[in-house]
Amino acid sequence: MRSTISCALLFALAFAATVGAGSAGTADPVEPGGKIGTMKVVRGETFNADLNVFNVCNALLPKAGRYHRSCSVPRVQRMYVGLGSFEPTRKGLDELWKRTRWNLWIDGRAVDLAAFGTSDGVARRFRPTGKPAFFRLWKVILANVTPGKHSVRYRVREPGGTTDATWTLAMAK
Repeated sequence: MRSTISCALLFALAFAATVGAGSAGTADPVEPGGKIGTMKVVRGETFNADLNVFNVCNALLPKAGRYHRSCSVPRVQRMYVGLGSFEPTRKGLDELWKRTRWNLWIDGRAVDLAAFGTSDGVARRFRPTGKPAFFRLWKVILANVTPGKHSVRYRVREPGGTTDATWTLAMAK
């Protein structure tokens, strides 16, 4: 009887290890060209997409904290989901960026932001402040976007605190 229990236990442990090893690959962060369901996450800037989701959904996060926002977005094939930071000077932006840690999840799946890279720009009149600003944005586009609900979650750790923001997007059918 004892050997039957030991064999069953050994089989169960071996099965769990195999299943765990097999599913660990799907938990790896998505890199450029990777898929989330049938959607593809690709590298690109706002002008490479049909829609910048943050032109439709409020992206302004005025202070550290937890944010949950919902919005409806039109049906598009390529949706830009890159977020970033802005500062009045390039030096200030560079200093802030060095001390900031970013994480992104799309539909609960981690994205390897470093693999996507960033793009910098200057706004002569940045909408939230009305003043010039230097900005840096992650170059992330969601391609072949499927209709229905999707979530985009950013966690930003800065010297002043952590911001954890989730946007629930209702993509038109």
